[in-house]
Amino acid sequence: MSIRTIRPIMLATACALAGCGDGGSGYGIGSTPPPPVTPTPTPAPTSFVLIPAPTTSQQFTVAGAARLTPTDPTPHFGSADLLQVRYVASSNSYQIELPNNQTWIDLTGNSEADAVGGGVTVVRQFGGYQSSSLFNWVSNGSLRGIESIGIPTAPGGVPITGSATFAGHALGMTSESNSIKLVSPLVLGSMTLNFDFAHGSLSGSIAPVLDPEWNDYELPTLNFRDTVYSTGSTTFSGKFDTNLSGVNSFSGLFTGPSAQEVIGDFAFPYVSPVDAQTYQAAGAFVGKK
Repeated sequence: MSIRTIRPIMLATACALAGCGDGGSGYGIGSTPPPPVTPTPTPAPTSFVLIPAPTTSQQFTVAGAARLTPTDPTPHFGSADLLQVRYVASSNSYQIELPNNQTWIDLTGNSEADAVGGGVTVVRQFGGYQSSSLFNWVSNGSLRGIESIGIPTAPGGVPITGSATFAGHALGMTSESNSIKLVSPLVLGSMTLNFDFAHGSLSGSIAPVLDPEWNDYELPTLNFRDTVYSTGSTTFSGKFDTNLSGVNSFSGLFTGPSAQEVIGDFAFPYVSPVDAQTYQAAGAFVGKK
C-alpha cells in the first residue's frame, strides 16, 4: 500500500474517532471529505533518438572510422567500412547495416541514447543536435566504430555572406593499446571551425585528450592547415599542423536546412604521453553554430 493510499485512510479514521460531522457517524453535513487520490501516471517508454529532424524515411550520410577485426590496430575509413543508418518513418525507428553487408537490421531502443539490434549496440554521444548525430557502436565485441551521421545541407543552403564559428565534439579510436590489451583508448576533444562564408575560407583547431583506461592526457592542440573550402560549398576538408608521420586529414559537410551543423571525420598521428611512441588516431566529429 502506498503512502498516497494510507494517508486518506488515516484521515478518515481520525475524523471518526474525533466525532466529526453528524455525531461521528461519518462525513456529515459541513464536513469536507479528503480529495481523491490521483495515481501517479506510468511514464511512457523513452524512444531511441539519433536525429530528431527527419519526418520522412531516409538514409543518412555517414563519416568516421571503424576497426573491422579485433587484431587490426588500424582504423579504417570509407563508406564501405562504416555502419550505415537509415530512418523508417512508418515505425519512427532506425535501421543499421553492417560494413560490407546488405542486410538492414532493426534497432530497438533501450533508452533515448542507446539501442541494440542484430548483436550491434549503438550509443549516441553529445545530444542537442537536430540534423546530426555522433555515436559509437560495437558488434559482438569485435567490429567497432565511431561515426557521425547527418542530413546534408542542399546546394544553395549554405550562406554566402558573413561568417560563423562552429563548436564541435570529436571522438575517436587509436592504434595504441592499453595495458590490459582489450580495446584501444579513446581520443576525445573539442573542435572549432571558423568559416568565412563570403571569402570562402576555413580555419580552426582540435584540442584532443587521450584517455587510456580513463586517465586523461592532454595532447597538443592541432591547428588546421591546407584547408579546402569555397563560398557556397556544402563540403570542406583540410589537414592538421603536425610533422609526425601518419594519416593526417579531416573532411566534413554541412547539415541541416541552412547549414546550422557540421559532421565529418578526422585522422592524425600523435606521440603518446604513456610510452613516447607514435600512434594513429581517427574518428568523427559533430558541431553546431
